[in-house]
Amino acid sequence: MLKTFVTLIFRNWWRNKTFACIAILSLTVGIAFTNMLVAFVTHEYNIEYSNPNKERIIWTMQDLPSKPGEKVAYMQSGIPDQLKEKYPEVEDYLQLNSLPVKYIEVGHQSFDPIEIINVNPSFPLFFPFELLYGSWNTFDNPRSIALSEKQAGRLFGKQNAIGKEILLGVEDFDGKVTKQVYVVNAVVKDRSQSAVNFDGLIYDPESLWGGATLLFMTQEADLKRFEAKVNEDKIQTLAGGKYFFITLDNALSTTYNQQILSFWHCRKDNLLMVGLISAILVLFIAVFNYLNMSLSRVIQQQKTLQTQKLMGATQREIRIQLFGDLFFMVIIAFLLSLLLMNDFLPIFNKIVSSGFSSSYFYSKEFFPYTVSIALFLAITASLFISLKLGRVNTDYSKTYLVKQKNRWVGVLVSVQFVIAIVLLIAMFTANSQLQLLERGGDRYRNVVELNGDKNRMASLKSAITSVSGVTGVSTSDVSLLNSWIMHADMKKEDGAEFQSAILQLSGDTGLIRVLKIEQIAGEPWINIHDKYSNAVFVNKAFVDLVAKSTQDILGEPLKKYVDSGDTLSVIAGVVSDFYINSLEEKILPVVITQSKTQGNGTASMQIRLDGSDNNKTIHDLNLLWRQYLPDEYFSYTEMYETFIQRNGKIIEMTAMLRMYSIISVILICFGLFGISYYSVRQRTKEIAIRKINGAKTYQVVGLLVKPVFLWIAISSIVAIPLACVVSERWLQEFAYRIDISVYSCLGSLLLVSVVSLASVSAITWKSALSNPVDSLRR
Repeated sequence: MLKTFVTLIFRNWWRNKTFACIAILSLTVGIAFTNMLVAFVTHEYNIEYSNPNKERIIWTMQDLPSKPGEKVAYMQSGIPDQLKEKYPEVEDYLQLNSLPVKYIEVGHQSFDPIEIINVNPSFPLFFPFELLYGSWNTFDNPRSIALSEKQAGRLFGKQNAIGKEILLGVEDFDGKVTKQVYVVNAVVKDRSQSAVNFDGLIYDPESLWGGATLLFMTQEADLKRFEAKVNEDKIQTLAGGKYFFITLDNALSTTYNQQILSFWHCRKDNLLMVGLISAILVLFIAVFNYLNMSLSRVIQQQKTLQTQKLMGATQREIRIQLFGDLFFMVIIAFLLSLLLMNDFLPIFNKIVSSGFSSSYFYSKEFFPYTVSIALFLAITASLFISLKLGRVNTDYSKTYLVKQKNRWVGVLVSVQFVIAIVLLIAMFTANSQLQLLERGGDRYRNVVELNGDKNRMASLKSAITSVSGVTGVSTSDVSLLNSWIMHADMKKEDGAEFQSAILQLSGDTGLIRVLKIEQIAGEPWINIHDKYSNAVFVNKAFVDLVAKSTQDILGEPLKKYVDSGDTLSVIAGVVSDFYINSLEEKILPVVITQSKTQGNGTASMQIRLDGSDNNKTIHDLNLLWRQYLPDEYFSYTEMYETFIQRNGKIIEMTAMLRMYSIISVILICFGLFGISYYSVRQRTKEIAIRKINGAKTYQVVGLLVKPVFLWIAISSIVAIPLACVVSERWLQEFAYRIDISVYSCLGSLLLVSVVSLASVSAITWKSALSNPVDSLRR
């Protein structure tokens, strides 16, 4: 009996292979991409799920003086000890601070920088990492290091790393790089879903001046009451603000705009939500295609089912056959989706900037869930269709086909179009915001930055100007994209005082030209010292903050507007605003000074390349570097890439919407092709009679295509307002944003219409050209 059922199922699939292929392919794609997003979401929301002390760990934040309402995850060294001694709720603390590593050396081989964190010995209490080798006593020696399993393999291969030495080039506050030797005393086993990401751990109390701080609380601690007590006791903060204590889970969802926490896992809640909704909508399209194609296929085989009944098959056996037919189709699609997920995972990880592996798909946290969903989908869909069409009654099947199926097909296709149009408009909007970002970052394109000894960098600069592919060179005291931010008291022209963060930039006479900064008023940058011995430039945001015009502020002393201790500088010019950080933040007021080309300490060098062959130019720069700074490791920063990374939210959202909107359109094409194919087969004789009566080919095609455009028109009425509301809500997160364009809406409608027309015409045109006599003979 089972063998007979299986034979009949696969025979029916082969007879209706178009419907079967579309159903399986749609389900495979829908399940695969939905499961990837669901896996990503569950992975992110299960960070530290295995940590037994998760509920007892709290994250500390405090007010940022220069920006009311903004908070920073920072606590000065010594304050955690004070909290531990004064409040019985605090059992221990952990401070985390990145070590600014410029390069590492093992033996005589140099490697790019890795993420090394300076931590307290309490680290194992907060995060339950296991050791492969060594012990946590490595924290007893400030020159010992615990390497991650991945980095130990990278640096030492299959050798035992314990006792090996590594040399780190560590940068201090002045930019000077010193060499420090560390001995590996432990290798830490890699741990998935950790809140802390690192390549190495050290404990050097002399350089642990503060940083992100976690507190280990007692079981019965009341977080709100503890926070109130700490603020009531006026525990020292940055500038008289307040402390805020949040749970570990909330710390993972917090956005840190004012600081770089490269070691901390930041959960992208908005991206997760938008991605999950997109994935569910795509799954809806896939399920509809499956149901529609399955119904069409089962209706097509009504005569076969009636023959089986005449040969003795019972109603129950026919329903079981139909159930098995549809059930196996879902299971096959599910198994194929697992293969598709593995193939697309690297691309997906790149889009969402994640690193979870395919093993998570089969973990106990996720696999039972996805199997349950697949079984639910298989059982419910199979029961619905088998019970609905298992009656094997010709009159019923025709009635169902004409009166019910066409009705809900029109509704669900319209819903499909709504989903596709909304995703496309959102994608075009996100892409326009991305273009705004790219235009703002054009000044950094093809610009690389080097750091080294100031005196030798001055000599190197002269040599670099003659390198083929270099169009401009500038030097500055610090890295431009990581320049110091000063929190200062400022005054407006009318005397009103306020606080603000001020970005302090410095560079030589080539700075303005290399970065393509537009000067809108004042003396030329290269000649500012001809008129003023101490001159600075400010940006338009600075001028607007102090309520002054660009011309009137020229020649004014800087101290009139900024209380910074600088009593000599005069404002000699004004430049246009330019982006340095995320588009979510307003552009800071900027003060630019012209730095000296020689002196002690380190310097940064900005080099503009012509873009013709950057790899060759960088290779030539490396050769020059070895001549002038042979004892320093050559490393460079692509300023454009750094700027873009600071706006990762736009990049990831655009890529996510692009992927799921394209998938939705492809699935709609599958569905429309199947619907058209079914419709043509059902109306073959009608089309033949119309052609005999004089209908033209284009009239026949128009008859079959007309419902599709009616569905698109109805869908657009719902989709466009919905997409505008969703897109506007997302754009409100940005200080600098585009407006939703009518072209995004028209482009989405045009794309959906053209793709739909192509899908439908592919099958209808062939039918319209067929010989009507042959059609009537069938």
